[in-house]
Amino acid sequence: MDHARKAIWRRAGGALVLTGVLGLGTLAVQAQGATTLYGLKAGKPYNGTKLKFLICCLAAGQFAQLSKMTGEGSEFQKLTGITAQWENTPYGALQQKELVEATTGGTTYDVVSWVDAWGEALKPYLLPLNSRIKADKINLKDYPNAYIEASTDSKGNIIGIPFRGHPLVLFYRKDVFKELGLPVPRTWQAAVSTAQTIQKRKPGMVGLSAMYGVSAGQNLFSWVSMLWGNGGDILDKNNRPVFNNAKGVQATQLYIDMLRKDKIVPAAATTFGETESSNQILQGKAAMWVGWWWYWSQFADPKTVAPAVLNNVGFAPAPGWAGGTTQNYALVWPIGIFKNSKNPDAAWEFIKYVTNTDVQKKVASNRSVPAEADNTIVTFSGMNDPKVNAANGGIPKVGAQALRTARTLPQVRSWAEIQSVLEVGINKMANGADVKATLDGMARDVDAIQKRAGYYR
Repeated sequence: MDHARKAIWRRAGGALVLTGVLGLGTLAVQAQGATTLYGLKAGKPYNGTKLKFLICCLAAGQFAQLSKMTGEGSEFQKLTGITAQWENTPYGALQQKELVEATTGGTTYDVVSWVDAWGEALKPYLLPLNSRIKADKINLKDYPNAYIEASTDSKGNIIGIPFRGHPLVLFYRKDVFKELGLPVPRTWQAAVSTAQTIQKRKPGMVGLSAMYGVSAGQNLFSWVSMLWGNGGDILDKNNRPVFNNAKGVQATQLYIDMLRKDKIVPAAATTFGETESSNQILQGKAAMWVGWWWYWSQFADPKTVAPAVLNNVGFAPAPGWAGGTTQNYALVWPIGIFKNSKNPDAAWEFIKYVTNTDVQKKVASNRSVPAEADNTIVTFSGMNDPKVNAANGGIPKVGAQALRTARTLPQVRSWAEIQSVLEVGINKMANGADVKATLDGMARDVDAIQKRAGYYR
């Protein structure tokens, strides 16, 4: 427990029950034995329950810390008597495993977390949480709109609570920008001209690293941000493809021109995903990179970054579109409860704990184990917390700024097929295919997918 917080306990029914916590305000104060720390139920009504959580990627710092905080002997177990087993499924197999568990009526898992765009196929098999949210006074306004949209089904039911989320930010070399007297670009067009200036004045340094390879849809992150900023979209309100209209062509042309015409991006970027593109700035080869904010931990780690880069990486919200808006993609992992769970009430206690802002602030502020350090936090109050920002170089506040106008990907059950068409098409254009003709072909393919999915005839 935070040393600044003093807990007050009493013995009840053979168990310790929290009656108050000094310094925590109303969140952790018991009211007639109804609640305890983090809004959890007092009296351990689910004592002995063992939950199974279908998740991946326990190497992620946030997940590594929280898995320890909810297992045997953890704070969560001491408060509730519940323990959670986190399934460390490989990321590449997670979506299929989730769909199999859901559609076959499996009862192996109680809790599940998913990537936003996977949700529409999964949502029918998850419990609506509206009544639980209301009863426990969960403040949904503290979350970015994009996160809530991805956590809501087509009927308006909240079926997940935002759990892990990332805004896109522009990472840049502070020392290079200072040396050349350059302002941080706020639009993609300015980013192009800034990158050109850097390459002219710093021979051997790439102006901007980016990703155009086919790799789990990663080459779409900046593209959709450009598309939205320019007033375009992937699908219209009837779920028909519209990314090949005039605004879509204009946005896509800029994205492809950065690589092929302006040559401010490494030629090898046609094969780059997140890892390869971020390595360009980590190794000191590039002056700018647009990516997820959690990479800050790598840029601040002397074990992963080149000496010249350490302490020289700045960050700002990802660029917008000149003459348009800034509407960048926000990735979110909601967390919900399978309808077939045998322990839905205990599962809700677990979700309340791992998504609680105070718990998430504790995790985001903890840099005692470098390999588990993670600036990820999903509420605006958490992102603007002074302690969280002090531990993470101020990037949480910048993330909050980016998320005010961010969007999520289309919530359609056919997204996996659509993503495949889009990322392959982007890669073809990056390798020289005509932009307009390729977009038109992609639109025809997506139209066929949407018809098969039953969105229209």
